[in-house]
Amino acid sequence: MKVFEINILMLLLAFIPFSGYAQSEKNMINDSLIIPLKTGKNPSIQLETLVIEPVNLFIQTTPTNNASPHIQLELNVIEDTRRYTTFLWQYEASNGREKINYPKAYQNYAFNLKTNKEEVKLVVEKLAFGKAMFIDLRQTAVIGNLSILFEDYIGEWSVDANGNQTDAFNTYTILLSEDGVQKSMSFMSLNKQVEKELSIVWKDYKILILEDSEKALKLMVFKGD
Repeated sequence: MKVFEINILMLLLAFIPFSGYAQSEKNMINDSLIIPLKTGKNPSIQLETLVIEPVNLFIQTTPTNNASPHIQLELNVIEDTRRYTTFLWQYEASNGREKINYPKAYQNYAFNLKTNKEEVKLVVEKLAFGKAMFIDLRQTAVIGNLSILFEDYIGEWSVDANGNQTDAFNTYTILLSEDGVQKSMSFMSLNKQVEKELSIVWKDYKILILEDSEKALKLMVFKGD
C-alpha cells in the first residue's frame, strides 16, 4: 500500500512546475524565445544555462522630454556566478524617427524587444551573421566560432592654433578571437571617417560598424564562403 501511495505522489510532483521560473519551451517559435511583458517586474525565465530576469519594464505613453524613453526594460542575465545587467530602450525622436539600442548581444544570444503600441515582448534568439546587434562595453558576443569583445575606448579631441577644442571623438578597441587565435583592432568614431562604410576584416570575417558610443557598439558580422 505504501509503495502505491509513493508512486502516486511522484506522479503528482512531475506535473508541478518549479517555482520562481516560467517555463520557456512553450513560448519557443522558430528557435526564438518570446516572453510577453507587463509593466514593472516580470517572472524570471530559465533558458539552457541562463536565468533571464526582466527586472523592470517602464512605459511612457507621452515622454516628459526628449531625453526620456518611451519604453525601457532593465534586464539581468545570470549564468553561474556571472551577472550581466543592461537596459533596452526606445525613444521617439522629435522628427518622428524611432531610436533604439537593441538587440543587445550577450555571449551567443541576442535580446530584442518587439513592440506594438503598449504591448511589449522580449525576444531571445541565437546571434546570427548578417543581423545587427549592440555590444555593451566590456561584453562579448559569440557568433559561430568568432568572439567579439568590446574591450575599451579612449576619448580624444583636437584643438586649433589658439588651443580651442574643435572636435571630439573616440578610439575604440575590440578583441577578436577564434580557435585560440586573438587579434586586437582599433578604429575611430564614425564622425571621423572619410569613407561611407567603416568595416574591419579579419580572416574570412567582415564586421561593419554601424553606430558607436562609449556605452555600446552597433555591429553587423558577415562570414565569407
